[in-house]
Amino acid sequence: MLSKQKDKRHFMSVALPNSIKVGLSMMLLAMASGAHSRESQMLPFADSSWQVTDPQTLDLPNLRGQGLSFAEQYQNKMLGEWSLQNINGRVRMEHDPWVQETIKDMTWRLNAQARQQAPLGVVIIDNPSINAFAAPGGVIGINTGTILSASSMDELASVVAHEVAHISQRHYESGADERKKALLMQLGGMLAAIAASAVDGDAAAAVMMGSQTASMNSSMAFSRSNEREADRVGMQIMTQAGYDPRAMPRFFATMNQQSQLNQVENQFLPSFVRSHPLSNERLSESQSRAQQYPALSLSQQQRHQALFDLLYWRVQVTGKHASEVTLTTAAKNSLGAKLALMHWYGEQQRFTDANKVLAEINALSSTQRQNLEPLLSITHSQLLSEQGKWQQTVDVLESQQRLYPERRDLRLYLAEALTNSNQPIKAQALLKPLTEQQPSDRYAWQSLQLANEKLAKTTTSPQLANIATINALRYRSYDQLWNGRYESALTSLTQAKQLTENLQTTDQANSARPLLANINAELKAIKTAKDFKP
Repeated sequence: MLSKQKDKRHFMSVALPNSIKVGLSMMLLAMASGAHSRESQMLPFADSSWQVTDPQTLDLPNLRGQGLSFAEQYQNKMLGEWSLQNINGRVRMEHDPWVQETIKDMTWRLNAQARQQAPLGVVIIDNPSINAFAAPGGVIGINTGTILSASSMDELASVVAHEVAHISQRHYESGADERKKALLMQLGGMLAAIAASAVDGDAAAAVMMGSQTASMNSSMAFSRSNEREADRVGMQIMTQAGYDPRAMPRFFATMNQQSQLNQVENQFLPSFVRSHPLSNERLSESQSRAQQYPALSLSQQQRHQALFDLLYWRVQVTGKHASEVTLTTAAKNSLGAKLALMHWYGEQQRFTDANKVLAEINALSSTQRQNLEPLLSITHSQLLSEQGKWQQTVDVLESQQRLYPERRDLRLYLAEALTNSNQPIKAQALLKPLTEQQPSDRYAWQSLQLANEKLAKTTTSPQLANIATINALRYRSYDQLWNGRYESALTSLTQAKQLTENLQTTDQANSARPLLANINAELKAIKTAKDFKP
């Protein structure tokens, strides 16, 4: 359904000229190599801190009383926002709302075990390599390659839990000047590699290798004690969140095999291995630690498997990684693949084939169909929207949205259907809470822009059309801000301000005054973001 808006939504970053790519990478590399990476400069966790005899007595470290000052908290918030804006503007994202909701829900569950503060943002990068990262302020990122390399939700949770642990243990931050330099080094190197890998894998590897030669250890690498701490705490986090701790060494083994294969083929290591050095020692430690937890029953081990099946094949089809033959073969034994095949047929405009698959799914028991929700209704709605049946799309989604009113993905899909069925005011009512909950939600800002553009074109009220036009410009500026396009954001808001000032001489003067105050505040916020330099 959402594919029809791709040209306007700017979800895929525009490819930069090679000279700019190289310049960007070298600029960030220079920042990355400006500090040393010595273990003595990291947080003082003892190397033996991971060694425990009884996992039942494990408790997360109590960091109360060691809290950051207000200035440090503000700095971390600005660093997190700067990271999000730079990442959004440079890499290709997996923007499917259902995939995002699934990963976000898992991340929130894991984060809640260790931190009172919710993550600032979770980004899913459309890249085939195994990689995950965290940044100050609570930004967590994961590559689609990590999802497709995992064999279970538990393995995926082990990677995210490791990143949550890095944040909860404050491995990125400390008061010492040298440690702050190390923070900038890690962040700069990370963004340089992400930016380079989005357009050129070899360039990313060059950035990484350049960082490694700049100091004795990789300038992006955490210290050994920090890695052990993240492994230990991450395993505890995932266990407390209801995931299998044995999944962590299983995924470590997968990465270890991949790194050995790459070495044989003279290829560079997976990004995650480069930034989080994976030794045989760490692998054996993880295996030993996991064995200290009680073994799970077969039913417990498989409790997340149905969801992972849906996630795996959804990522395959939205990222265009799977062919018709692959999907058709897998659909014989996988309901996730069957839904993905239905989605694929819809995108190819093969509606008869898609409806056949839908009929097969509808022939399942009510329990089996319910286990596929809300993705079943989402996939059905996308099939209808591909045929321009917007009101039917609304009907299918509204029933699910009433059952799951808190789900972001259903709100986004339904809002688009409402906008296209000439109900933009209802669409706005669904979307505004999303931007209040997550100001960096570009998808919601873009959807709000489209809803207001539709309202401006279709309303019979000139006054309402004026306000809708101004709001469309405001919402566009938010999307541009979170895409790191600061000058464009300022231009959009300046246009909105001029239109609002024109209303002050009309009978809409009372509405214009508070709107103008909001725009002035938004202009100030964008200028602050534009001027921020880590």
